[in-house]
Formats: sequence, structure tokens, C-alpha cells
Amino acid sequence: MKRLFKTISGLACLLLLNACSKNDGGTTPTTNKGSFNLWVQVGSWPNANYYVLGLNNLTTDTVTLSGNGVDVTSILNNSVISRGGYYYYYNTTEGRFGKYQLVNGAVSSVKQVPFTNLTSLAGHTWINDSTLVMVGAFNGGKNVNYSTVNVNSMTITNGTFTGLPAIPTGYTTYRVGGDIQYVNGNLFFGITYINGSFVAYPGHVMVQASYPGFTVGTTTAESRTSGLGNTSGYFATSFVDKNKDMYYLTSWVSKWADGTANAPIYIYRIKNGQTKPDDAYHVKVTDILSREAASGLFMDLGNGNAILKYIETTVNNESTYGYAIINLANGTQVRKLTEVPFGGSGERNVLVEDGKAYIAVLSGTAKDYIWVYDAATDKVTRGTQIQGGYNSFSRLDKMN
Repeated sequence: MKRLFKTISGLACLLLLNACSKNDGGTTPTTNKGSFNLWVQVGSWPNANYYVLGLNNLTTDTVTLSGNGVDVTSILNNSVISRGGYYYYYNTTEGRFGKYQLVNGAVSSVKQVPFTNLTSLAGHTWINDSTLVMVGAFNGGKNVNYSTVNVNSMTITNGTFTGLPAIPTGYTTYRVGGDIQYVNGNLFFGITYINGSFVAYPGHVMVQASYPGFTVGTTTAESRTSGLGNTSGYFATSFVDKNKDMYYLTSWVSKWADGTANAPIYIYRIKNGQTKPDDAYHVKVTDILSREAASGLFMDLGNGNAILKYIETTVNNESTYGYAIINLANGTQVRKLTEVPFGGSGERNVLVEDGKAYIAVLSGTAKDYIWVYDAATDKVTRGTQIQGGYNSFSRLDKMN
């Protein structure tokens, strides 16, 4: 089963070497055209370029790269954190964390600060509009670190989690989940362990830690699956719903146990007020969809439902993907969105807003579309047309 690792390996090599333009207080720049941004890839690795297209809306526009796209290839990548019209990005190559806008057809730096507390940014969550918490491994995977960022002043407080379970015998490093969420004064995130052959431990651990103390409390291990929902900001595999219940997806591993098979993918839940996963809730995706989940996309639709990306076919190591609606309360399939054509995948090619899922589907032709699922009416309509023929749609963001 293809897990998008080929894509990530290519993108990871783009951890980005050049400085970018800065607004030094002259003319006030205009923001990038449109209320939404679609990240597209042109060409294949290693001859790939990455652009951001501005969209006025997701239902009636026709957009093209010509005269619209901002080339971000040498400055950002699609693991950025998006909030309030800004992008935040950790440049591991240069040891900098930055706040950026897309203005006047270019990437503009608001502020960049030195930053090396994380080997890579595994996951992030927002405490409020101005406080960002990031987590990741450090010291060759021997430690799990955290960083708290005031995004207004771009001041950062760093630390290391203590009280984590020891790395088991036969394994060498922690791997940290990008599935982190903040609920009721607690941080929740997954960890697993990797050996020298990059085989994951046969099980995974959900960690509860206090905020702002960052003291590890409850750690819960289980063995139905392994690994994590994801390991970077490229993907979206957890959320907190309106009831403050956390749902998260595993597994993010290529091999586990004896090193010969992929771990199955499950959905888990941590109920509001609890510090560990619900013992009675463990949903194996293949049991409810007769398809395996695609790595990296599980989003809250509201009103007790979620949207999940799944693998429809894999031929010659190339997969096509579909989308399904999941009833969260009982862990069942509501239905597959068969009106949405199967297509190629990007990492975070879905945006959910006000009970609607906007799905950018890559067809492999010169005309692609954003498809709109309205949960209130249970109907799918064809939205904005994307002209040009691209290799990937990797993000779809709301910017204001």
C-alpha cells in the first residue's frame, strides 16, 4: 500500500535555502489575490516547482497559474502552519522560524528568528490566536522537545518533555506524532519507537501532558496498530470536535512488528475530561470502508461527522483516492462520496468550513476541479475549475 512516502521524501529535500523579501516599512503591500490559497506542484522531483494560487471563492472561479501564482519553491514548503492570513515555517536547514505573508506576488517575511530546538517540526497546536505550541524530536531522536511561540512578538520558549516512557530494548529513537491537540489544559500527542532498520515498535503510545507545565501525566500504550497519525505539518490526522472530544488516526509507519507488513490504520477517541483513549472506541478503517485509509487526511465536518481520504486503487505503485463520510459517535461509514471522481492525491487537499468539504481533485488532465460536499444537504457539486495541468494539489487554505 502506498503511503505517500515517495512524495514526502522529495519534499523533505526542499528544506529551502534562500532568504525572502522583507517589508521594511515602505509602501504597505497588498495581500495575495483571493480569500483562499491552493498549493500546486509543477513538474516531478527533482525538477519540481511549487506555487500558491489565490482563489476568490471555491465554487465558481476559474483559476490558472498564469498571472496568479506565487513561486514559493526556494522559501517555503507545504508543511507550513496557516492561521489568520499568515504562514509560519521552520527552515531546518538555516535554523530559522519565520512568519510570512504572500503579498505583491511574492513571499514577504514579517519576522524570522533563530530556532534549532526541534530536529524537525512533527506537530503543532494552537492554545489561542497568539500562542502556538510545536513538538518534535531532538538530540538524534533521544529527546522530545517543545516550543511555545508568541506569534505576535515571535518570542519562543523552549523545553524538553520529561516523564516519557523509556525507549524499549532493541529500539533506538522516539518518533513524535503530528497529531497533537490541546484540550482543557492538556496536550495530547502520539509517540512510537524506531529501530536501526527503521521498523516501528509493535504498538503506539498516546501521551497526555499538562499545559503550560509540559509535565507528562498519563501515557497509554496499545498494540492493535503502530506508529502515529502523521509526522509533519504536511498532513491533518486529528481534531477536537464541538464536544471537546479528540479523534485521531493512526498509523504512520511503513513497516512494523517483524518488518514485513504495514500496520493497519485505526481511528481512536479521547473523550472530553479524560486523559487517555476510550477503551471501547477503536475503529479499524478497512472494517468500515473495505478500503485502507490514505495517509494523512482525517477532518472534522461538524455535527458528528468527519471526512476521511481512502485508497481506491493502486497500480504500478500509483494510487487513486476517494473520500468517505464517517459517523464519529459509532465509528461507521455514512457513505462514500462517489460523485467525486477518483484522482491523484495531495497531502492536505481538502478544506472544511461551515459544514462543507472542499476537495481539490487531481485528474491528470488540463482541467481539474474543486468538488464541494455539503453535509447539510448530503449533496456534492462541482466547484472552481483549475486550469493548467499539475502534478499535485498539496494544500487548500482559507486566508481571511
